[in-house]
Amino acid sequence: MPDHEAEGARWLRQAIQDLEDADFNREGSRFNLACFLGQQAAEKAVKAYLYHRGAEDVWGHSLNDLCEDAKIFEMFFDTVKSEARQLDKYYEITRYPAFLPGGIPSEAFDRDDADRSIELSQIVVDFVRERVV
Repeated sequence: MPDHEAEGARWLRQAIQDLEDADFNREGSRFNLACFLGQQAAEKAVKAYLYHRGAEDVWGHSLNDLCEDAKIFEMFFDTVKSEARQLDKYYEITRYPAFLPGGIPSEAFDRDDADRSIELSQIVVDFVRERVV
């Protein structure tokens, strides 16, 4: 029988590390990577919650969708969903030039973008941490 709590804790540890890495990249002026890692931290945090609760089909990258999945276990995910879904925009555009005609991701984001991504991600990670730890 799988240890759901251990798996959830494992994913949450990586979410926390991704959030620290987002801050590291922001301080190094790698703003696009900071934005992406903010999205990753929040995504992994919600997946941590789903694993913790014993969900079997945990997949996808959309925080909007993952929060909907988490609402099956706890309706309060509706309260964090509006913040979480804003991070979805950082999943691809922060990494692939194809999403920025004429530009590249490393030139398209600034400190304000990174600050916002990290702020939103921190809200999601803290919300999940209260429920998983």
